[in-house]
Amino acid sequence: MSTGIWSAASGAVSQMSALDVAANNVANASTPGFRADRALFRQELNRASDKSAGTRSMRYSLTRTVEPDRKQGQLVYTGRGTDVALRQADTWFVVKTPQGERYTRAGAIQVAVDGTLKTPDGYQYLGSNHAVLRARSDARNVAISANGNITVDDTETGQQLAVVTFAQPEGLVKEGSVLVRATPTAGRARAANPDLEMATLETSNASALGGMTSLVQASREFEMLTKVIEAFSQVEQRAAQDVARK
Repeated sequence: MSTGIWSAASGAVSQMSALDVAANNVANASTPGFRADRALFRQELNRASDKSAGTRSMRYSLTRTVEPDRKQGQLVYTGRGTDVALRQADTWFVVKTPQGERYTRAGAIQVAVDGTLKTPDGYQYLGSNHAVLRARSDARNVAISANGNITVDDTETGQQLAVVTFAQPEGLVKEGSVLVRATPTAGRARAANPDLEMATLETSNASALGGMTSLVQASREFEMLTKVIEAFSQVEQRAAQDVARK
């Protein structure tokens, strides 16, 4: 079988991955705190191990990883006292999940019935002492200051939102839409001084227009590669028929 068909097939698989990434970016273009994904590819040369194959080789591309775009999203004023946005690009809020501590840029903080400060997905925000942040269940007004201090009914509670940074932020791996976890590459989370924009949210850094452009491009390249695969298949069928007639 021609090695060309394998090269085309590997390219088609890569474009399918690119389509998935672009579609996810478009779907989350309006999700506060979302970081767009970028599909990274590598090309490898795999030489045939069969000595009878001579100098034949096969070049193909593989999806290596999906990397989040760490560029900061636009800050939009909302007027809600519990909405906060991080001003510094590589800093993160800390939340408690069933899998352990995770990190997020999303600052749409909600006050649960029991007073717990949570994300829209129900994860609890942690304070500078890594304790769950809480307000009184009967609180009428909860607000967060620029330095992360929690105020309930105009009274300081002594609680402060935890904000952390990492020595190697490229070692952070996304989990879901707005959470990341730290790998050993990222290093340990280090406390940072909260520098927040009050009553403001950081919007998604994914561009709907850019995502749609990527979708169209990946779709066209996938279609082109499927035609190449079909052409190789037809050539091999004709070659097999010619051999059979002889």
